[in-house]
Amino acid sequence: MKRTLLIVGIIVALGVGLGPWAYRTFRDQGELIALPAFDYRTNDSWASLPAQMPPAVWAEGWGVDVILIGPDDSLAPRSQAQIASQTDRALEQSKRLAESLSIIGPVYAPLYRNANAATDLSAALETYLDDHNRGRAFLIATDHPLPPEMLAPIRADESLRERFGGFLRLTRARGDAALFSSVAGVENSASDFLAYCPPQYTEAAMCQPVVEIGRQDGMMIVSQNTPIAGDNLTGYKEWLETNVAKTAEPLGALEEVEIIDIRRPGETGPKPDSGDN
Repeated sequence: MKRTLLIVGIIVALGVGLGPWAYRTFRDQGELIALPAFDYRTNDSWASLPAQMPPAVWAEGWGVDVILIGPDDSLAPRSQAQIASQTDRALEQSKRLAESLSIIGPVYAPLYRNANAATDLSAALETYLDDHNRGRAFLIATDHPLPPEMLAPIRADESLRERFGGFLRLTRARGDAALFSSVAGVENSASDFLAYCPPQYTEAAMCQPVVEIGRQDGMMIVSQNTPIAGDNLTGYKEWLETNVAKTAEPLGALEEVEIIDIRRPGETGPKPDSGDN
């Protein structure tokens, strides 16, 4: 009798544990839904945005933003219900990580289509630089290698790279097996990788310090007790102040100047040409 109950208990435990996996594997295998491209000028295309626009560098000096390309921010739904559930999970996941990363500065986490990651992430970074950055320094936090297409503007623009603080490599605290290069395709070439890095970092490890993450309530969180990025961010703003020129405030659109026809007292007719004087 006891043996029978033990067997039944094991079967029930296996059913509970393997049920969600079996459902995802055998029931939920429809075709992926082709999602429309995100418009990153709208707030609902982001899993995380600061509540208020951070001050520009020309207004209050150096500040540092964090671009988060983290777990569950990519969408690959196979049903209409999954669009909502994956989006909700991305919002909650980014919120959990942003709670820790915001000690560095405001956190921006774009939603993106898993099948169009290079296109979407490139557009997200471009929108961030055009509409949100305002001359501030920034870092990129990620738990997986990023497409080179996204990072091409950093590699190509020296002035942009000067205020890029490098990558935060979000890694589960399971040892070296989980480590990765932050840019896809440059794992074996430190010189190629350093082309993305700010000039103060001369070694690949300095440009992508590990930030340990772990799981809590089904979500990934920053799990380390030591300061994020360690010595990399110590004195970073002071370094920027000494070594990098601040972006000047852009000139606004010139207002139209109303041209007034000034006449002498008593003149009512058309203004004479200067040749008539």
